[in-house]
Amino acid sequence: MLSVKIDNSINITKMMSSSQMIGNHKKNFEIKGETSRCDEIISLREHSLIGISPFNSRFSREYVNALVDWAAAHFDAIDVLLPCEEEAARLLVAAGSPLSKAHKKTRREIERHLNILEPIIERYRTLNRPIRVFQFSDMKDNQAYQKKRARVEAAFETNQSFREACLEMSRQAVGGRVKGTGGSACAIDEEQVHLALPYIFAEIPFYVNTPALLSLKHSVLIYHRPWPIGTGLFAGRYPLRVHPSQGYGVVTQQV
Repeated sequence: MLSVKIDNSINITKMMSSSQMIGNHKKNFEIKGETSRCDEIISLREHSLIGISPFNSRFSREYVNALVDWAAAHFDAIDVLLPCEEEAARLLVAAGSPLSKAHKKTRREIERHLNILEPIIERYRTLNRPIRVFQFSDMKDNQAYQKKRARVEAAFETNQSFREACLEMSRQAVGGRVKGTGGSACAIDEEQVHLALPYIFAEIPFYVNTPALLSLKHSVLIYHRPWPIGTGLFAGRYPLRVHPSQGYGVVTQQV
């Protein structure tokens, strides 16, 4: 997932009060939906897709283990979304890294996440709870994904408000990386912003309709922050909008 910061969400319940949590986990989480419809989808407990961001220290081995355990206790099925090298490396290049260094660092970071996930997946396999890891590159032969991504790119070219929202989200993401290396986000130019756009384009199909991509009835994409562009996608402000079978939930770890 592309890590950018915004704050706007609604608390969710499912067969428990909004503050009630599973007590047999070392680290518990609360989930808040983006809309009332997200509340309903989360309450179905059918499927969650856990978004993981590379280059984000939040996603430690302990955090990922705790989040997967929590999700497995709250949803019948869970999968993981992890960016692929091509799009994620673009973010580093946009922030000023040389191309070869960006790819090397991205490859190493994705391998780190896969190494964290491997024993988790094996543990749940023995419990007959299969967990799949999807990267953007896994979708190259998925016709539903390719059609939705094409619609995203077409909307960017033809709709001014959607274009501005995507550019602003890219600007925030690149700015975050620049600040992380000690630079100034004020120095970001339009070329850098455009360079990172494919990362956003690759994610949006999962945000608007994971069920169509993975042949599911309902799904909730879960992440630790709201998406800046999400409010508009849910509200129908752009040519694209979130499908009624898709939910989005912000998870907060309770220490």
